[in-house]
Amino acid sequence: MLKKGLPILLAGMLVASPTFAAKHDGKHVEKSHVIVKKEEANKKQLLAQKKKEEKKKQELAKQKKEQQMLKNKLVELNKKLGKIELRLDEVTAALAALSMPNEQLIPNEKTDENEQTTEVVNEQNSTAVTTTEQSTVVQVDEEDEAEKQEELDKWIGKLISTSNQLKAVKNEIRALEKKLSADDANIQALKEKVKTLEEKVQQNKKKLLELI
Repeated sequence: MLKKGLPILLAGMLVASPTFAAKHDGKHVEKSHVIVKKEEANKKQLLAQKKKEEKKKQELAKQKKEQQMLKNKLVELNKKLGKIELRLDEVTAALAALSMPNEQLIPNEKTDENEQTTEVVNEQNSTAVTTTEQSTVVQVDEEDEAEKQEELDKWIGKLISTSNQLKAVKNEIRALEKKLSADDANIQALKEKVKTLEEKVQQNKKKLLELI
């Protein structure tokens, strides 16, 4: 009877023992610490993953914004070059008109009754020459020349202004080229436009020198 009850008695003593209780509690606390550490590690991992995804989203948004800005800049530069081309065409047309010879004034063959003529008698051939016939010689109209010069000054100023605008756009294209590839099709197209417009500027300058 004593032998059968001994294990139960010993087990009860062990449970009641402070040493056993301490060991048991220690294992429980250690297990809890492991679980907490795992949970913290998982939280940190999830947080790091979330931050990584957020950063990736921000970078994509930034790239998209930059691409849109570049696209808008290309559109803006094309518009500027279009306006410059119109101004240059306007200058070209004006200079072409100014280069046309002035119309010669031909007097009316009919003379008014009040018109006085002076006859000059040549002793050798007795030919009469009237002052109206002498007036057929083309005379330079000073007022027309002054007006022409005023027009030239106006178009010279416009050509200089347009040329400066073209240089400014060219600099903007160079700055944009640093952000994009030099081989970018849009950049190449802009460069070709600039080259064509620069040739127009030179042609107009040459025409102005002929007119001055």
